[in-house]
Amino acid sequence: MITLRPMEDTMADYTALRSWFLEPELQQWVWCDEKGEKDVPLERVIEKYGERIKHPKDVFPYFILREGSPIGFIQYYFQSDEVVGLDMWIGTPEERGQGHGSEALRQMAELIHRKHPAVQELFIDPEAENTRAVRCYQNAGFRVVGRYVDEEGALCLLLKMYFPQPETNAKEL
Repeated sequence: MITLRPMEDTMADYTALRSWFLEPELQQWVWCDEKGEKDVPLERVIEKYGERIKHPKDVFPYFILREGSPIGFIQYYFQSDEVVGLDMWIGTPEERGQGHGSEALRQMAELIHRKHPAVQELFIDPEAENTRAVRCYQNAGFRVVGRYVDEEGALCLLLKMYFPQPETNAKEL
């Protein structure tokens, strides 16, 4: 069973997150500060994510759990009051390709919609070559709405999910 929990200010959580930054298959898609990092000091992970955990303001990190054990990471951040971006990955290699990411995204979408009813859309923007991630996001209900080239020259896809808005009872004039 897949569940989400807020990332905690513990060495266990920081160490798990660091181990995923060092995971060879993920290094081409996921980084702490710079693309292609070969080593990420634990102190840097604590510095970057500790503030997000202890003083959540705009970025909200969560762990993806399978049967209670961390297997991945997902975070959301506000681009505006109505638009929220997501980052996510399954860090444990043997857990990839089993639908856990799509389930985590669906749960995160529900959580955001419940906690922040003003949010109208979610977006995620993987590199186009990261076909496994694109498929995961589409399986969760995201749709490709655009493309752009990032600062490193990589082609990225912009995928969005829209929340249904309550109908208004507008009076006819």
